[in-house]
Amino acid sequence: MRRVGDDGHFDRLLRAARTHWGESASGAGCVVAEVYDQDIRAVARTLMVAKAVCGAVAARLVVLGDPEARQLGEVFGATRDLQPETPPVALVTARVDRGVPREIPVVHVHDTGTLQAYALFPTDGPSSFQEELPGRVAAFFEQYVWPHRELIRHSAERVAWQTKGDYQVRTDTERRQLRNYGCARLGLDPGLPTVTVFGHKPGEDTDLFETAAQFAECDESANWLFVDPVGAAHARMKYVADALSTNILWSLTDVAVTFGESDLPAFGIPVIQAGWSEGIDCGATHVSRSPSELRQLLEEAIARHAKGDTILGPEQRERARLWLWMRRCGGDVPTQLLPHWAHGDDYARVLAVNLRYVERDGDPLFGAVHRMWERRDPLLTRFDFRHPAGLSTTLTPARSTR
Repeated sequence: MRRVGDDGHFDRLLRAARTHWGESASGAGCVVAEVYDQDIRAVARTLMVAKAVCGAVAARLVVLGDPEARQLGEVFGATRDLQPETPPVALVTARVDRGVPREIPVVHVHDTGTLQAYALFPTDGPSSFQEELPGRVAAFFEQYVWPHRELIRHSAERVAWQTKGDYQVRTDTERRQLRNYGCARLGLDPGLPTVTVFGHKPGEDTDLFETAAQFAECDESANWLFVDPVGAAHARMKYVADALSTNILWSLTDVAVTFGESDLPAFGIPVIQAGWSEGIDCGATHVSRSPSELRQLLEEAIARHAKGDTILGPEQRERARLWLWMRRCGGDVPTQLLPHWAHGDDYARVLAVNLRYVERDGDPLFGAVHRMWERRDPLLTRFDFRHPAGLSTTLTPARSTR
């Protein structure tokens, strides 16, 4: 991905942004946008969300970041007071420190989709993303998504079908055939359950990852696959890295251990989640917050699979599909201003074109940010979930693809 200011279209983008915004917002307060990323996609969407928050609270924009990012921020209307005298009204950033308590609202802009963001609005004193956000996201899910599952289901099936990507297995027979092939290729026993431990970020959840590795070293009642480097203590413990295709890896996996968000429960694969995510409390995964809980869940999952059962229940799978839909559709705001993240190296050129030819008045981006801010919602939403009648006219029923 091109760095900010590292491409011939950057000057064109500066001119287009200067013309698009025209004037700088004024106000007693300020919204701080942190733009230390080198990826212009992250910088542009952080600035755009910050501008929308400025409009919602009638505040000016202050940009903190590298010189090129601040240069782009200035044509977005940012002022040059890098050390405001008054505390900011909000912080908008693409790099949030989850464990740091904040006294002001924080909007975390994600690097995926068209526009996705989560927000934390402190109420009873300082609060952190890690402690507070999952519970607030789960409360939103329980109040506005789960009760309308019948209405959303068709769209959720469509999103799940699109999300499968490289996993092209269509029937249980195909999965069994691939599973047998994968076991033979790796020298595993197809009669035993296979537990796959997916990658974790270095420095995070180290104790839980080590617990999973130690459990695998002492357990020969299951096959064990690790995506991260690990020493094989016995023949049924393998380090596979990226040696397996998605088709084979998913077909082999009877139970997954993940360290963040996972789509696997939506496709019938139970997940023991050992790491933090925004949707960890929405009921799609089995959550282990300590080494003892992780060991207990692994023992239960292996024992039940040996009896032909699974720890993934029907409701849990439906919750997983709804949460997948929420992340990929309900919480992804379409906007004519911001190009999709997938534009990659062409991002600066497309953004310059959009800023030149798209009017900002009435763009869904601003309506979504204003709605989130006024209602103190924990995430941006494409739809107004508080009006199911409007939601029903927006979601067009379609034939299930499951």
